Amino acid sequence: MKKSIILSMVFIYSALFGATNKEIIAHFKSRIPIPNIKIKVTSRENISKDLDYVTLFITDGKGSQKVSVFTSNQYIFPDAIDLKSGVSLKEKMQRAQTNKNIAKIYKNENPSNIITIGDDPNKETLVIFSDPECPFCKKELKNIEKELKKYNIKMILTPVHERSALEKSYLIYQDIKTAKTDKEKIKIIRKYFNSDVNEKVSDEDVKKIDNLRKKYFKAGINGTPYKVMEKDILKDKN
Repeated sequence: MKKSIILSMVFIYSALFGATNKEIIAHFKSRIPIPNIKIKVTSRENISKDLDYVTLFITDGKGSQKVSVFTSNQYIFPDAIDLKSGVSLKEKMQRAQTNKNIAKIYKNENPSNIITIGDDPNKETLVIFSDPECPFCKKELKNIEKELKKYNIKMILTPVHERSALEKSYLIYQDIKTAKTDKEKIKIIRKYFNSDVNEKVSDEDVKKIDNLRKKYFKAGINGTPYKVMEKDILKDKN
């Protein structure tokens, strides 16, 4: 199943069908020229009086994809923009769902996979999913002392890059076990974010980090750094 074919369906405005689940499914089936295509609505959420957010699961038995659209009256459309804030409602809805998915994992996460920096009870906690080889994560790390003035930080390493990033992540977790202060932890993180790996890391240890990141990728994280307030995911833990 070609991903481009299905993605193109999202950008079709249609007045031919009503906004019921059955009619939305029929519309997509009529537009995807693939035999034996199966489509079902997996969720539908009312956003406002006349606007619903609908997520569909599409598969041909070999590949699958989720597609989300908005529907109002007899129309379906790919996104809705809040003109007051300029916010994409699709991005907002997808992020909310990702945070719910993260919450289910995070509440049971092994503490050794969470790097805690700062423990001020008067500050909120910011959770950052990061990658030692991500240029945006490196830029984020430069400002960590500034962030710590406002928040406590919990970091989980979920590299989007491959072997060397996984190795660096494993070594950070190992070295940080002996760190006694936040300053020492930051120094260790910066060491691996800003240099190549010289130590040998086994395939088994690399797989541990690979499994860690896959959990969160499956939850919906598709890039780093991904930042979320801990209170926002803990409230969704049930």
